[in-house]
Amino acid sequence: MHNFPLSLFLGLTATAVVLTPLTVQAATFDYSQVKNWTTRPIDSNNILNFFGDLSRNEGYANISNLDPNAPDAGHVSIALNALPGSSGYYITGREFSPDPQGATRSASLENLTGFSNFFHYLNSNNILLSSIGVSFGQKPELDFTKSLNLGEDKLGQDWFASPDSPIEERIYRANPDDFEIFLTYGTTKLLQFGYSDFYFAVDNGSTPDFTDNFNVFLSDPVPAFKVAGLDPLTSGLADALLQDVTAAGGSVQFVSEDPDLEVEPSFIEGFDSIYLSFPIELRAVKSKSVPESSSVLGVLMFGILGTATRMAKQKKSSF
Repeated sequence: MHNFPLSLFLGLTATAVVLTPLTVQAATFDYSQVKNWTTRPIDSNNILNFFGDLSRNEGYANISNLDPNAPDAGHVSIALNALPGSSGYYITGREFSPDPQGATRSASLENLTGFSNFFHYLNSNNILLSSIGVSFGQKPELDFTKSLNLGEDKLGQDWFASPDSPIEERIYRANPDDFEIFLTYGTTKLLQFGYSDFYFAVDNGSTPDFTDNFNVFLSDPVPAFKVAGLDPLTSGLADALLQDVTAAGGSVQFVSEDPDLEVEPSFIEGFDSIYLSFPIELRAVKSKSVPESSSVLGVLMFGILGTATRMAKQKKSSF
């Protein structure tokens, strides 16, 4: 068995979109237990709720080399109550796995909170929620080894755990030029997002059984970009999404919190591979704070004055 990394993007029968606004739920994962990365979920009133359902051929792939001596074999967790076996070394969307079985996305949109411009555009154009998807993984010309991975897989660098705690933390990284995450309408890309490492933590619970595990997976805030060359309908859809992101602060954060694992086997020769279901939220949030220009100028002037004062003292003492 694996120490599964995350469980990390409904069709409606009516023609018009019927949306039930959701209230932002407080996380049930105790983030105060996470000590080795500082990223946390950011509260938002604008959230797109996606779910990658295995029965719809969605989700993501968790892959490790079967050779225990290979650098990408994944580590065996030392955390209290951790599941036996190696951890997932690579993570990529099901559609980017070596065995996609016709998958075209990682998850489908199920519901939303806020996003008023997007809401209005969907209703005005009779667009189904389920037509909006999210995908992540290596770029199409590359293989899955270029997707999110555990790097050197070193304890204290790429993952963190202790035999005294049920918490394990990991940082999954990729080359920003090799990796992408984006929203789609059908199979058409709408928005692409900037790169972030992805931060994973699992609470292995009070028993070694996976039924009391709770997994979280999240990114830093990243910018959103409209894909070029869209037709009028998809261009308007992308614009509506960007308007809401801009109004909420200019960035998005991806957050997945999952106490319920759904797992399906997959086959890749030479690798241990499984598919996992994928609940994921896109939260419109404020961009990372940067110093105001006046503050930057003040710091610069302080540095210049300090340097001038030291030089004057040195000159005086030299006489």
